[in-house]
Amino acid sequence: MNIIKVVTASALATLLAGIALAGEFSDHCTTSLANDRMTKTKCEINTMVDGKTYCFGSEQARTDFMQDPRATIMKATAFYARNAEPEREKLTQEQAMSIIRSGNCDLSNKDLGYLDFKGMDLTHCKMVNTSFFGAYLIGANLSGTDMRSSYLNLARLENTNLSGANLTDATIFQAIFDKTNFSAANLTNARMIGTLGNVDMREAIIVNGRFGLDIGNQPMGQMKFDSVGGKFTNANFEGADLNIGNFSFGDLRGANLRNTNMYRADLSKADLTGADLTGANLTDADVDGATFQDAKGLESVKGFDTVKGKCKNCTVAKPASKSSTDGIMVEKVSMAARQQALACAARVAPAMN
Repeated sequence: MNIIKVVTASALATLLAGIALAGEFSDHCTTSLANDRMTKTKCEINTMVDGKTYCFGSEQARTDFMQDPRATIMKATAFYARNAEPEREKLTQEQAMSIIRSGNCDLSNKDLGYLDFKGMDLTHCKMVNTSFFGAYLIGANLSGTDMRSSYLNLARLENTNLSGANLTDATIFQAIFDKTNFSAANLTNARMIGTLGNVDMREAIIVNGRFGLDIGNQPMGQMKFDSVGGKFTNANFEGADLNIGNFSFGDLRGANLRNTNMYRADLSKADLTGADLTGANLTDADVDGATFQDAKGLESVKGFDTVKGKCKNCTVAKPASKSSTDGIMVEKVSMAARQQALACAARVAPAMN
């Protein structure tokens, strides 16, 4: 007797759930690409359109995609064509060490995921578009290196020295930080999410950095930039997205925060002495105990009337309103009218006699 095995749709879905599919755009989140962002995924969250698999970093990203798949795919295709990354060559630990020991250490376009570089000196290496996904870089010295477009998601960066490194366009999601040194590093347009603790970013260049919460486009959950007690003296954050970031107890003295988005950011107990906040958005930010001594541009800050808590040295001088000026003018006119009326009355009185 033949036995017919029936696989239900739900059982099939369960069976396939653990299978990582090869998706379009090299497994980048399609919704992120449509919004001009490169976000690598494992394609565990995906959907099929016209026989092609499209990957997403979260269920929310897939939901957003389904609102208008055709338009999203068109935008994603155009952005990916302009910004497609070169393929990375996967290396073993032995292969990577051979290159590091060579006179010309170039690890660009290499996949070094989960390899161990603990305590190593990599200052002589070029690492453009290099993936350090989950790699051990604890105590490693990468100061002054060229790491443009590098990928450091889930990397171990405790006590790592990245001072002066060029991390333009780098992606650093949920790496493990502790006393990580980014001082004077170039993080222009870099994407960084995670708990950084007392990170050192003094004099770092973070122009147009994307450190804010990006709901729906994060490959590993809804995390935020969290740096309690971080060092950001004289850092250049101009135009950066820092929404919902945690800078509590942070040292932001002299920082350039012009035109930054700090919507709902936590600046409690932070020191912003001499910082430039011209054009910044502080809507619903927590500024309790924050110091704004000699801060520039407070009068131009958006949403400053909505901040929470009591800040120090943050009084904004308000210019005289139009209504109060009008009141002064009316008073002057009224006085002139009374004087004219009295003069007229004085001239009329003798004539009546």
